[in-house]
Amino acid sequence: MKIKVSNLGHVQSAELTLANFTIVCGGNNTGKTNLSYTIGEFFSYWWEDYELDLFDIIVDPLLEVGNVSITLKSLLDKSQDFVNDACKSYSKRIKKVLSTEQNSMAEMTLEIEIEKKDLQPKETFNVIIGNKWNTISIDKDSGSDSISIFLLVDRSSVDDFPRSVLAHSISDAIKEIIFTNTFPESAMLPAERTGIEMFQTELDFARSKVLDTLKEEEGVVDPFLILERVNKDYAMPINRAVDAVRRIGSTVKNLSYIAKEHPHIIESMNHIIGGEVLYSNRVLYFIPEGDEQVKLTIKESSSSVRSLVDLVIYLRHRAQKGDLLMIDEPEINLHPENQRRLTRLFAQLVNAGIKVYITTHSDYIVKELNNLTLIESLSNRDKAKMFKEYGYAETELISRNKCAVYIASEILTEDNRRTHRYTFKNAKYGEAGFELDSFDDSINEMNEIQDYLFYGD
Repeated sequence: MKIKVSNLGHVQSAELTLANFTIVCGGNNTGKTNLSYTIGEFFSYWWEDYELDLFDIIVDPLLEVGNVSITLKSLLDKSQDFVNDACKSYSKRIKKVLSTEQNSMAEMTLEIEIEKKDLQPKETFNVIIGNKWNTISIDKDSGSDSISIFLLVDRSSVDDFPRSVLAHSISDAIKEIIFTNTFPESAMLPAERTGIEMFQTELDFARSKVLDTLKEEEGVVDPFLILERVNKDYAMPINRAVDAVRRIGSTVKNLSYIAKEHPHIIESMNHIIGGEVLYSNRVLYFIPEGDEQVKLTIKESSSSVRSLVDLVIYLRHRAQKGDLLMIDEPEINLHPENQRRLTRLFAQLVNAGIKVYITTHSDYIVKELNNLTLIESLSNRDKAKMFKEYGYAETELISRNKCAVYIASEILTEDNRRTHRYTFKNAKYGEAGFELDSFDDSINEMNEIQDYLFYGD
């Protein structure tokens, strides 16, 4: 799957192929966050809001004759058309997605090219759709090339079932059959996550007080309209992060497949934060390792715990196989050692079936990824030495073919003047791993300064 973005604020153009582990690097104000938000929110838009245009080929014939059979091939042949239409529709709402009034954003375009290998339809599918009564069934049998759709009620009864709702329900089913293995469910952890965790209680209290006050002015204002306007002040991924914290009470009732099938990943996460996170009596607590008598609220905990608690909750309670986990600057508040450990954890997640996409300024993260890819290519004997000497584990190693690293590059004029407009280039992979000149240049310059200060000319 190839993703192309143009005219997105500072990003003049970007072309990315999502890998199992994707890293986007670059200086400040180069558009990394907006690029990530745009990609992640498209996947949410696809699954939550976009409706396939199926009236001519499914909905109208179904209402006319009571049943429809459509081949997978005919839908697969239209798959790129569906995606093109979704990209066009989504591009028109980018100002809302990013909560910006910049008129230049109206020129943003998103294109996604899917290949044959990206399309792996579900082998079997069965669902019955209806509200007060069962209205239609949608079936695909194993080995079959067709999808069968039947009305389960007399056609005259369908008049009571809104045509638009029927079309949306069928669209959701067809998307699930055709595109489940194409477009992932995305989970975005924005850089603002620390503040969200710290002040969510106060935000909810203030929200309730505003609602109560406005309700007393009945007939004058609509309180829910006010709240809608408040939410427009933030980009959609930030609003989602706020909502995720508000729903934490119900979220923690579930255990993710990571917690059930890959407990070593949870152990790695606890090792990074130096303890465990516990939800009790509607409050999140941090319990430091080796001192179970101490129970700290998230406010009282270290900045590293606050910046990672969302990731802890995601891994234990929300993660689903095939997800795309997106984190804006995961290195926030972390010591270099924990930045390296976090990189190993990301590799473990990839090996467990979750795609990872991060933006970063951290040379430690990129260099640790290089270590993991280089160790993966060693002989078993040499791997064993690395395991014993440096504590690496087989589950942390990752093939370089599963990784992609992109670096922001400023587009210059013909006479080499700055434009403050950027593209993103695929970092080369050499003998030492992915090569990032922007990091290396800064490090080399610091080394030169140190040499000069100590040794002179």
